[in-house]
Amino acid sequence: MKKSLFALAAVGALAGVAQAQSSVTVYGIIDEGLTGGNNRSTTGGAVNTTAGVMKTTGFGLVQSGQSTSRLGFKGVEDLGGGMSALFTYETSLAPASSTLIGTTRQAFVGIKKNGIGSLLAGSQNTTIYDAVLASDPSGVNNFAGNLVTTGVVGAQSQAGSSTNIQNTYGLASNIGYNTRVANALQFKSDQFAGFTARAMVIGALNNSTQTGTGGAGAGAGGAKNVSGAGLGVDYSWTKLNLTANYQQYRAVSNANAASTSAIMFGVGTDSNVGSSVATGTNVIDAGTYLAANYDFGILKAYYQWINRKATQANNSIYYTKYTANQIGVNAFVTPTIQVWASAAIGKYQPSALFNGNSSIYAPGTTNLTAFQIGSNYFLSKRTNLYAIYGQAAQSNQAMTQGYNPSAYNINNYGVGVRHTF
Repeated sequence: MKKSLFALAAVGALAGVAQAQSSVTVYGIIDEGLTGGNNRSTTGGAVNTTAGVMKTTGFGLVQSGQSTSRLGFKGVEDLGGGMSALFTYETSLAPASSTLIGTTRQAFVGIKKNGIGSLLAGSQNTTIYDAVLASDPSGVNNFAGNLVTTGVVGAQSQAGSSTNIQNTYGLASNIGYNTRVANALQFKSDQFAGFTARAMVIGALNNSTQTGTGGAGAGAGGAKNVSGAGLGVDYSWTKLNLTANYQQYRAVSNANAASTSAIMFGVGTDSNVGSSVATGTNVIDAGTYLAANYDFGILKAYYQWINRKATQANNSIYYTKYTANQIGVNAFVTPTIQVWASAAIGKYQPSALFNGNSSIYAPGTTNLTAFQIGSNYFLSKRTNLYAIYGQAAQSNQAMTQGYNPSAYNINNYGVGVRHTF
């Protein structure tokens, strides 16, 4: 009897130890606010005709202005000897919609070794996105005015027509870089002499054989795969932080028609015409991101450079290219009031097109400008009020041969409350 009681006590003690060595954390963000703005555009009609300015204005209660609302779970289990297992599952939330749960943001599991780093497998942030999150002066919000992380939140629709003018001319949301990828294996190192590194590979291979008539050009059979890799290096020294990142993703099917547009990997819209298409089909999508910031004490100064080129995998004549330079500052003027400002210039090169005679027409490069100002008032460590204003514009874009250039301008503002838990 005494032995049985002793055994039960030992099992209970081991269970308590096991419970103490693992933990699961629930976290999230709820963001709601009043946002608005207006869009102005000229569609650039045929030469010698008049194309007027179109304007759309909107204002209303909108979710996820400063940060995308989300719900996540993350856990860590101590495996002993400096080893631990970990996981993260995170989904977006739609508090202003009848559908509460949105799309999966991250879902990965991995192993970490203290002094070396962690190996993670699943759907994850890309190498560049992780770097942007750590080096953006505005905190990667969803308002217009940032050319590294482009986006617009508000009740206004795109000016002009059903064609998304913003998407068409180089200001599409997240056009500067792909944010997340599935089927990813990533290594994140611990810090060594101020350096940390991140390396990622992805793969989803599926090969088939052509058996029908029409050959490979008909879009059946042939090689099909999604693959890619990314590498990032960060360096910190006292008040200076530097980051350099490169990633390339490749999505190939057998839709080998020569006129296939170069659609950026992970994007479900053809950035030339605004039509809905398969995401990143027949594209080699390469991106580079460099950034630096320095803490002067009274404020932190930022510089960012982003470059992205999506080339049609079967014909390098067709490519889409986006690049931008951005500077910014961020400062706490009091312990509870934070302010920031940024300004940027950039260029967008749409993919070449066919005209009516089946000859190539390469549209000119769009000039992009943007700026944003914002502030936070922290009611507590978890709750803040925010006010943000941003503006972005493009000019000098002729999408159709023989037509006048088009132009587009948007301003976007909002006030809201964000709670993190």
